[in-house]
Amino acid sequence: MVSLRVTAALVALLAVAQPILAGGFLQGFYPLLNAHMVAAMILATAVLLSVVAGLLVWRVGGGPSSFAVGYLVLLVLCVAQISLGFSRVLILHIPLGVGIFVMAEKFITDVMRYKPGADAAATASTATNEPAEAEA
Repeated sequence: MVSLRVTAALVALLAVAQPILAGGFLQGFYPLLNAHMVAAMILATAVLLSVVAGLLVWRVGGGPSSFAVGYLVLLVLCVAQISLGFSRVLILHIPLGVGIFVMAEKFITDVMRYKPGADAAATASTATNEPAEAEA
């Protein structure tokens, strides 16, 4: 779970940095376009690591599959985003970037709020309460 939290935090921070770098480029500081490109590659790599961490939480740790699936969708969107950026299709690149930002920030809140033992405890408490309610 620690690896997922670390990679999710990295993804969220890089997602915050991307519009700042793009805005600096649009403001006239042109070297930030290259920084925006490099940060996009690092972001995609961090998302890939988050997919792996999500798979480990799910398959090894018994956690939900939603982390792995969500980061896999985000990875596909990042690949599309990078392709659109290199092609200079800004009419799609900018709105997709907003969507990626929103997803990354939502995922970090979901990952940080997740309590690893809470699912089993909730299931156990409802399983033990059901027979008692049936008897009453």
